[in-house]
Amino acid sequence: MAKDAYYTIGSVVKVFAVIEQMTKQSKWELAELSRAVGIPKTTVHRFLLTLQDLGYVIQSDEESAYGLTFKLFKMGSLVTGHTSIQDVARPYGKRLLEAVGETVNLCVCSGTEMVVVDRHVTKQALRQDSIVGHSFPIYLSASGKVSLAFMDSMKAGSLLENIRKESDGKIGPSEMADFIKEIEAVRENIIGYDNEEIYQGVCCTAVPVFDCNDDLVATFGVSVPSARFTPGKREMASRELYKAAEQVSLRLGASSYPPVKGK
Repeated sequence: MAKDAYYTIGSVVKVFAVIEQMTKQSKWELAELSRAVGIPKTTVHRFLLTLQDLGYVIQSDEESAYGLTFKLFKMGSLVTGHTSIQDVARPYGKRLLEAVGETVNLCVCSGTEMVVVDRHVTKQALRQDSIVGHSFPIYLSASGKVSLAFMDSMKAGSLLENIRKESDGKIGPSEMADFIKEIEAVRENIIGYDNEEIYQGVCCTAVPVFDCNDDLVATFGVSVPSARFTPGKREMASRELYKAAEQVSLRLGASSYPPVKGK
């Protein structure tokens, strides 16, 4: 939020600055909190008393220190309880379809496969036909590369080992080494691609989606027939996907979205 926006209410901004600062440790002395947020002690004290009356702050009788209650957690849990990632991502997926003109998929990782949990289909006659619930291998897919690039490293290592085992010898050391190099490149560039590696005649582009813990929760992808996947289409799809995934991630509570290295 711009500080000088016409609608900005300064006191509201300051109250949330205090709340956000208080999440960094369990207890705060008044003077310490005032210094941390750069707001006069008398003002911070009034904020704390008001938040205490509302049930968001509690004061320790023994130490006269202040801390947050679980009321904010309860509110957040209520929001997540009736809002799914599909609900949050859907309007952005629709706008992405309009911008790129190609089928948009929201996918999640399940075992050694990616599962389509929401999609917006292009009206163009030449397109990939699949339905919500359809799955495809993590190995070599754009969404799979993105998932492996941004999930926990131990989980990714275990998943790669399972992928190798399930291949019945088709994925050897050299193939796995090349795949890992691709994953590392995706981590640098944020965006993953597959060029007919999963489906003949179909190219895909994908980016990560993060939640309020900055953990990977899904991928946003665009499927394009190879005949239409020109350098210009690839660049546009990558740009629009990045913007959409960033917006969804921030809407889900992510602290930030990773920048493309070198930009």
